Amino acid sequence: MSRLEFTILYLLAKVKEKKIDDLSKYQIMKLIYLLEIESRKFTGEGFIDSISFYRHDRGPISYDIYTALKNLENKNYIGMKTTKKPNYPYPRHGFSIKKLPKKIELDDSEKIFLNSVFESYIGLTLNKLGRVTYSSEPMKEILKEEQKTGKISEGSPLNLNSVSLDQEIVDLF
Repeated sequence: MSRLEFTILYLLAKVKEKKIDDLSKYQIMKLIYLLEIESRKFTGEGFIDSISFYRHDRGPISYDIYTALKNLENKNYIGMKTTKKPNYPYPRHGFSIKKLPKKIELDDSEKIFLNSVFESYIGLTLNKLGRVTYSSEPMKEILKEEQKTGKISEGSPLNLNSVSLDQEIVDLF
């Protein structure tokens, strides 16, 4: 199982602990994206190896996350429920945990970091979650470019290396 899959399972287990039924693909995408941003701010490196995010009209998306969700669903670790609201054109795909593997391969310090990040963002409304992701350095960078060209750069890779280390953390160490 990949590190991304373990991270998604850990996230969905935390959601279940909070008595939240499920998370949408949108929420999972944004929470994993913000995890990567926070990791780069505090360590200079991503939390998940080789994950990529791309510009989408609703913010950053990752095909790696789509693949991980499908793999976890196929292995029966998670379930997906589709619902449709009458006045909204898109179906909502809600993911919840069914079971955990015998061992989640994350060490205690990684779990503490995940808890810290997820606690900060899990309770946000969809609008606030969107605003937080759009205020990240990689999204600001691509939005600035879009202002110059006048076009949405849908499908363009986001530059996660544009995330600056948090200066307070640098000074601390």
